[in-house]
Amino acid sequence: MSDFTPDTEETPVLFRYDHDEVTAVFPTIPGTNDPWSMTCYAHVGQHGSCDLGWYHTTRPATEAEYASLKRELESAPYGYKLKVCRRMNASFRERRIAELNRMRAA
Repeated sequence: MSDFTPDTEETPVLFRYDHDEVTAVFPTIPGTNDPWSMTCYAHVGQHGSCDLGWYHTTRPATEAEYASLKRELESAPYGYKLKVCRRMNASFRERRIAELNRMRAA
């Protein structure tokens, strides 16, 4: 029997293209203790962190470019329930900083 349980809540994601690689950016999940960093994921390297400076040097990935990465993230062992977004917005930053503050208080 597997311990895999997919997410029940949607996780916002922005798929970005940079130098022949697609990266999934999770704008509401802190990447480090820096409020400008976010968690990201790529086929090679898997989970890591990125910041807004890097984000602004990339372009949105097309659906064809990100399809395999999206499938990987939605399947075991990750099981994300993804909400694909096209643009960064202020509410993502607010949610990320609130989560960072919650983590710091714990």
